[in-house]
Parts: sequence; C-alpha cells; structure tokens
Amino acid sequence: MSGWHQFRLELGRLMKNRWTWLVIALTMISPTVGLTLYRPLFSTSSTEYVTTMTGIYIANPALAGGLVGAVLFGVFTIWELSRVERSGIGNLMAAVCSPMTTAFLHLTAILCVSIVAQSITMMVWLPYTMNVVGTVFDAASYIMGYLIFMYGALPLAILSAAAAWQFTQRFNVSVVLFAVFAGLSLTVWNQEWQLCWLNPCVWAIS
Repeated sequence: MSGWHQFRLELGRLMKNRWTWLVIALTMISPTVGLTLYRPLFSTSSTEYVTTMTGIYIANPALAGGLVGAVLFGVFTIWELSRVERSGIGNLMAAVCSPMTTAFLHLTAILCVSIVAQSITMMVWLPYTMNVVGTVFDAASYIMGYLIFMYGALPLAILSAAAAWQFTQRFNVSVVLFAVFAGLSLTVWNQEWQLCWLNPCVWAIS
C-alpha cells in the first residue's frame, strides 16, 4: 500500500469522525472568546478597553481563536496518535507498516484537518467582521491577521503535542507536557517573541 493511499485513508477516516468535526466546530466558534473574555491587545485608555476596530474585531478574535484552537488540536492530536495503543493493536500495526511512517501519515492528516478548521473559521467570521468593522475593513488585513495570529498556533500545537506523545507514549503524560509547554508560552515566555509560540506578543494592529 502506497504512502499516498494510506494518507487518503487516514484523512478520510478523520473527516468521518464525529470528534474531528466537534474540534472543528469548537475551533470555528473560538474567536468569540476574543470578543468577550480574552482581549490580549493592549488598551489605549486606562479607564476602559479602547483599541482600533481592526484590533477589536480581527486581532483579538484571531489571537483567542489561536489559543483555544491550539489547545483543542493539541489534545486531539494526542488522542488520535494514542488510538492504536488504546485499541491494543500496536504490535499488529507495526508489523504491517513502519511506526514512523504511520505517525507521519497521522500527523499530516491532522495538519490537513487544521487547515480545514481554519478555512471554515475564516469564511464564517468574514461577513460579521466586514459588517462591524465597516468602511475601514481591509481584506488583506483580515486574511493575514487570521493566518498569522490564529493559524500560526495550530500547527505548532499539533507538532508539540505529537512530540510529547513520541517521547512518552502515554496519553496523560503527553497532555501534561503539552499543557506545561503551552503554559510557559502564556506566562514565562509571554514577552519573548522567539519563544511565545502560542499567543504572539502583539501590542497593536491598525
């Protein structure tokens, strides 16, 4: 069986999985957090939250979507990579196909799912953003904002979660390692642009 055929089978399996679509749906609505609970952009006022329209309706939702989406896809990646071990057919699968090849194909399929989730998110939020931003709306800023601020976090979360799984081969330990890595990005590394992978240090966007 060719690698391309295995990849197609794995991607097809993921796209038929209800948990995959739950993660996609939650990722799609995650920018809502940036409009209500989590506003990472700095305010220009000391008395109330004030920033640019682009910052409020593009940057904040995109940054929040990146944070929530990264957590969702990180846990989802570990869950999917541990599926073979949970089902007890690890040795059988290793006899049929190289574990490294299998892991690579699974990882590539999950990355493709993240692209689907990001594409749906951008399409769903486009009409709302155009309406609330009004005449200052810029399509290039919208696309780049979501691709950099939101989608920048998803592949990194998937890769870091996969690395944690490869090192430990245990679901619970992998989740803890991923949570620690994400926590460092939000706390200790939150002002270090080279290390703050989960939520970029953005002061303003206009």
